[in-house]
Amino acid sequence: MHWNGGGLLFFFCQLFCAKTSSSRSATEGRENARGARKSLRIECSTLASARNATVYLLDPANGYGLSRRGTNGIRCIVVRSDWQWANQPFRDDIFWPVCYDSEGSKTLFEDYLYAAELRARGMDAKQVHEEVLKEFGRASYPNPARTGVAYMIAPIMRGYTNAPEPATVNMPHYMFYAPNVKDADIGGNGFSRQYPFFLNMNQGRDDYIILLVGETEKAKILVDSKDMLGQLCSYRDYLCTTAATRARTPVNEQGLPVYLAIGKSLPDHVQRVFRQFQGRQFIA
Repeated sequence: MHWNGGGLLFFFCQLFCAKTSSSRSATEGRENARGARKSLRIECSTLASARNATVYLLDPANGYGLSRRGTNGIRCIVVRSDWQWANQPFRDDIFWPVCYDSEGSKTLFEDYLYAAELRARGMDAKQVHEEVLKEFGRASYPNPARTGVAYMIAPIMRGYTNAPEPATVNMPHYMFYAPNVKDADIGGNGFSRQYPFFLNMNQGRDDYIILLVGETEKAKILVDSKDMLGQLCSYRDYLCTTAATRARTPVNEQGLPVYLAIGKSLPDHVQRVFRQFQGRQFIA
């Protein structure tokens, strides 16, 4: 499948960082300061080529708020509080854009809205993790009832990989909901650049078949996003695209998931997820 900006949902992250100047008036300075605070609040605006997805922006004081209402059932955010990592402190340098289809929007998407709300109330990562888990299994908080897709085909993302710091990667991919499916059910054999593989974060809820976009498609996404990537790099050094970020994946040079290096700092359920990859042949 060839990536087409007008046909497939994609992420266009643009920063609106206002700069102050000593030659400007105090009023202009205050306006620019408010603009800068706004840019820090929204960080990376998630937009969709389809133009009819619903977009949420982050206000750190309150959580995510509706920025644009769409009509196709798809909802988009940039995740800043990854609640899965109970024993890793919340940070301000986590960025991963994602859009959920209609099924995911009613279920998995809610986990991240709720996590951001709890963080805004002052809860730490462990407390947020525990509170989100409490909601699972309730009738008012259902698991995905069918398969669907989360689009993570932004040109860049930053999240937890190897300890102790998050990592920036250029790894556009699709995540298909597959409740209660196992890697063996799809003939998976651990992480692959070429073939689908399975990832279970919370069985029955966060079960995904992962498929990376092809190298040609990835290259086109990066070329088409060149200006935006330059803005991100100017905004923060850790959001720069380099040869290392282009080559980086969640698998280290030894062929084992770098998440394993974190060891006991990971929550038990996440450790179990990545143990499934140990001893397998990783397909490049």
